[in-house]
Amino acid sequence: MSFENPQQIIRSWGLQGSFASGPVVQDKLVPARFTRIRTPFVQSWREETLNSSLDWGSQSFSFYFPESLRVISAMYLKINLPAIQTSDYKENPGLYAIETVRFLSAGQEAYHCDVKQYLRDYLESLNDEHYGPFTQTYLGNTGGAASGAARTLIIPILLPNSAYLNRSGSNTRGRGIWPCLTGQNRLEVQITMGANTACVADAQVQPASISGACSMMFHQVDMSSEDLLKYSDARGSYSVITRRFTEITSGYQAAQANAREVLNTNQPIGTVTELLVIAQPSGTAEAHRQIEQNVRPTHLAIVSDSVTQKSLNSVDKINMELWTNGFIGNSAVNVPGRLCFAAHASESESMYSGGYNMQLSSQINVEVEFAENVDFRVFAIQLQRVSISPLGLVTSSLD
Repeated sequence: MSFENPQQIIRSWGLQGSFASGPVVQDKLVPARFTRIRTPFVQSWREETLNSSLDWGSQSFSFYFPESLRVISAMYLKINLPAIQTSDYKENPGLYAIETVRFLSAGQEAYHCDVKQYLRDYLESLNDEHYGPFTQTYLGNTGGAASGAARTLIIPILLPNSAYLNRSGSNTRGRGIWPCLTGQNRLEVQITMGANTACVADAQVQPASISGACSMMFHQVDMSSEDLLKYSDARGSYSVITRRFTEITSGYQAAQANAREVLNTNQPIGTVTELLVIAQPSGTAEAHRQIEQNVRPTHLAIVSDSVTQKSLNSVDKINMELWTNGFIGNSAVNVPGRLCFAAHASESESMYSGGYNMQLSSQINVEVEFAENVDFRVFAIQLQRVSISPLGLVTSSLD
């Protein structure tokens, strides 16, 4: 029988005054208090069938928010994907169905999203336990062997409050609600669809038309009449910080193994929290690429007016940059190369922790090198503020 006498440990607490003098944040001997949310609510679904003109390859398909909508938490494009007989769909076909989404207010663009890049980044933030349920629910992942079976895609439309616009992991709270009442300036959503080969592993195979097989789904927030009036109209008060992906390449660029590529670019304005490098092995047509797996660079640096600001000149430094900034990935989606300017940059969308404002530089060069032949793209991840003016105009700005 063992006997323990922790008196020396207990007496030592008196010698730790410099550590024990901080504010009390919790008492682990007292049960946690039962608390409440500020506003009780319940959510219901609303679905609007879309015009049959929405199909593969559609450019800037326009959809206006219904006037009867008041408060929503999320918005999705639902696609009934037809079966194909001679090939398989990609692992997550929902990543590739939409090319871009633009949000317009009074005819002026508020912001736009490269949907697959945001969703790929969101998938990267999930752990293995959450990756499967999310992709199987929303992105058409069958959870087993690849197949050409028919399935349903429910693709998030990246409103400013969307959890999928950020690296929110399995947190489905997002950034609160979206107030739909904007007066005469109804929010317009313009969707550009991928080609009919975008979702298929073999780009020679073309799925059937999805005309008439699409609808828009809204997760409507229902509450008391007083609260509904309060939350539906946020003109002049709504303001939220989100991320903007600004590409500093022009589509995919070819890079040879062990050859340094230098991108000469005018500086992105605003606060940049990281540079993101998406790279796939050369020899694969763009339509065949699956961006869940990326090749990491062996060298990544940024040079301002001939002065190197930050340089990751080895594989070890690339890997440590990712780890120390909280980029981990999972078994299905790896972490591409990043050059981080914010401390713990994986959390920068929810908490300001620094960044790089390049407006004092006249010329910015980005250096990148790989150990194999690749095609790559580089994005600057910036902080943007989306707000609703007193007139109901939705705007975004790079602070």
